[in-house]
Amino acid sequence: MANEENLKPQNKRTKSEQREIAKMGGIASGKARRKKANLKKALNTILTAEATHKTAAVLESLGFENTNEMAIMLSLTQQALKGNVRAIELINKMATSEKDELDRKEQKARIKQLELSNKAAAEDTAVNDEQIIIVDEWQEDEVETDG
Repeated sequence: MANEENLKPQNKRTKSEQREIAKMGGIASGKARRKKANLKKALNTILTAEATHKTAAVLESLGFENTNEMAIMLSLTQQALKGNVRAIELINKMATSEKDELDRKEQKARIKQLELSNKAAAEDTAVNDEQIIIVDEWQEDEVETDG
């Protein structure tokens, strides 16, 4: 590469250079996250908007909501019925989809709770190294008298 000699590893840079590079990376990451969130909001707005008049009539006759999301699902189903293998795969994936993000978070929380309760139970049943004395008969203590 032409510029390979210009590349300098992070561990060869000063602390202030490393900090500045990390700061630029953090700013770029924030911009990318905001952009992705804005695109997601825009897509959600478009999907929940009303479908065109022609499609709306078909959706309403079938008893579905009049949204672009439902229009897309109807179109996808029509493509699958025509033999579009990719549409069939997508419908199958959506119909048999695994857990969504909230289900995964709930499962992780339950696992964490079980781990904590198991850890607490293990600590409660820890073996005590103290010597245990078993007494068959209890002897009365002799009372000493000053005489």
